[in-house]
Amino acid sequence: MSNISEKQMVLKCENVGKDYNDGVLNVRVLNGLNLEVAQGQSVSIIGSSGSGKSTLLHILGGLDKPSEGRVILMDNDLGQLNQKQLGLLRNRYLGFVYQFHHLLPEFSALENVMMPMLIAKKPKAEAEAQAAEMLDKVGLKQRMLHRPSELSGGERQRAAIARALVMQPKCLLADEPTGNLDRKNAQNILDMMLDLKNELGTSLVVVTHDDELACRFERVMTMSDGRLLNKS
Repeated sequence: MSNISEKQMVLKCENVGKDYNDGVLNVRVLNGLNLEVAQGQSVSIIGSSGSGKSTLLHILGGLDKPSEGRVILMDNDLGQLNQKQLGLLRNRYLGFVYQFHHLLPEFSALENVMMPMLIAKKPKAEAEAQAAEMLDKVGLKQRMLHRPSELSGGERQRAAIARALVMQPKCLLADEPTGNLDRKNAQNILDMMLDLKNELGTSLVVVTHDDELACRFERVMTMSDGRLLNKS
């Protein structure tokens, strides 16, 4: 693995903590987390259900705020930005993939993948061309005019990954991206994600409970009692 100091730092969190308060109890979910993700690096985070993995991913993506500490994305402190600034930064630098594909059912795969570019006010012709190219990369060239209901589970997740990568983000954040798939499809999706990471130079941070998939990443970290521990 390349020395992290030789590459651009894409995403990092410093002493991040997170508390949830229901009015009676104060629950500590994350405690003093530190993480650095360099350009093109792949990181997997494993841990049991409820260990805080998804909470950390939401904080890294600016979808939730830490109770303490800070998150830096491409030299921008997320805690210093308003919602509009956060939205623009996420659209430009981050892609998101979830266990469920979250494709819009009334639109084709092509139209779904175009969405981030249209939100960024790119010309429609450019958005369509880039979306078609990305769908080709994920093996859906012949399926791009199909709606989600006409695609298999693996194909829907491929379309979701194409949508996440169409803006060529600096970092892709994925929360259990193979959780709804059988073993063969899960392996195929992971192979594709790692190939695209290498091709596009995108960093990849994946939360998973699957040790077998996690071990294929450059860095494997374990979430335990609200802390991140290096496994490899």
